[in-house]
Amino acid sequence: MSYMVSIEESIKDILITPLGSRVMRPEYGSLLYTLIDRKIDDDFKIKLTRYTAEAISKWEKRVRLKGARLNECKSGILSIALFFENYPNLNLELGNE
Repeated sequence: MSYMVSIEESIKDILITPLGSRVMRPEYGSLLYTLIDRKIDDDFKIKLTRYTAEAISKWEKRVRLKGARLNECKSGILSIALFFENYPNLNLELGNE
């Protein structure tokens, strides 16, 4: 059994974990939770990209993120596209899990 978590699983865990929610690792996670129930406008999209980039660059050293884009947000599910320099692009669905 490999202890190496897949990059996709790792990124998903980082992004869905609210910053400050882990007692032994309060810096782990992302600020994406702060966007819940916010109006989807340019500010939302800028923060989505920023929070995603900050969290991935800090916690997932195996990849270099080039960009993030909102695909869709409905029924509590955030669908985002992630673009990397050194890894295949990913489409992730976050929320209601």
